[in-house]
Amino acid sequence: MSEARRPSLEACGLRVRRVSRRNCFELRVDALSLDPGELLAVIGPNGAGKTTLLQALAGLLPLEAGELRFADAQPPVLVFQRPIALVGSVAHNVRSALRGARLERAAVAARVTEALAHFGIAELAQRRAHGLSGGELRRLALARAFARRPSALLLDEPFEDLDRAAQDGLIDDLERVTRRAGLAVALVTHDLRRAVRVADRLAVLREGRLEQIGALDEVLQRPGSPRIARLVGMTNLLPGVARPAPSGLAVDVDGEHCIETRAPPGAFAPGAPVWAGLRPEHIKIDIGRGAGVPIGKGAVERVRSDGALCTVALRWSGHEIQAHLVAGRGLARTIAAGDGVLLSVRPEDVHVLPREA
Repeated sequence: MSEARRPSLEACGLRVRRVSRRNCFELRVDALSLDPGELLAVIGPNGAGKTTLLQALAGLLPLEAGELRFADAQPPVLVFQRPIALVGSVAHNVRSALRGARLERAAVAARVTEALAHFGIAELAQRRAHGLSGGELRRLALARAFARRPSALLLDEPFEDLDRAAQDGLIDDLERVTRRAGLAVALVTHDLRRAVRVADRLAVLREGRLEQIGALDEVLQRPGSPRIARLVGMTNLLPGVARPAPSGLAVDVDGEHCIETRAPPGAFAPGAPVWAGLRPEHIKIDIGRGAGVPIGKGAVERVRSDGALCTVALRWSGHEIQAHLVAGRGLARTIAAGDGVLLSVRPEDVHVLPREA
């Protein structure tokens, strides 16, 4: 049996305090690790401490308590949100990151060539770095960091100020480098869609605490609290009470509308106040019949499209809920405000959370 790979980065009992004239912020991380070839996305509201977390993991902040451990004693490298370039060529910028590494000239040249190729800017090697576009500059910063062979790359808002095409291209490169080079990557972003596109695991940070961390699907489909549910896109939280059902457990919303779930019968006592959490993409809309277990009729209030996704706001059981359709296809081409529709959802897609009475 092969020996399990060591984590690229481990943080244990981490505590960091940042004091200013206005406030005192404290970051506490009981345990966090990054494995080789893994990409972790950290999301959270403004002021949650996302940048502070990266700076602490990079060893740029003094620790009040705790320990950081790196594979092969190689520290991680933080790529800042606003990367800058040195005077000189693109290749010179990458070479400068290797000063003091005690490498032979041929080894330095090989690392520079490899790093530029990994991030798609090999043809820019001799161009003046100060003439790069924003997207090219961000790629240069990543190449500089990669050339140092860090235990992990820590990226602060790597997609900021990039158009969609540039973001997609950068995500593709990050995924390729992470998998092929076995590099561990942790990034923070305010854009949930980008986090979902790139991450293996998702961490939710709030007020300096990791409220939930786990596999991407686990956090998206089974958020640990209503607050996390809203943050990860489970925007439909319907209040009700638990009651037994053939499927296991159901949520009675108003006496007339009931949502079946796959929660085990003993998960909540009968009559216990709960939330039924539904992701918009899991609500099925049909003019005739829906796919899944019907939950009743609804009325379309608004329809909005961004060209890729159509968001439908519906009135159901006195609540406004949202559902998603693929823009330009099927029902999305004809549905309009005022339409009456039938709604359904699969019981396995319903997430039940406790609610205070």
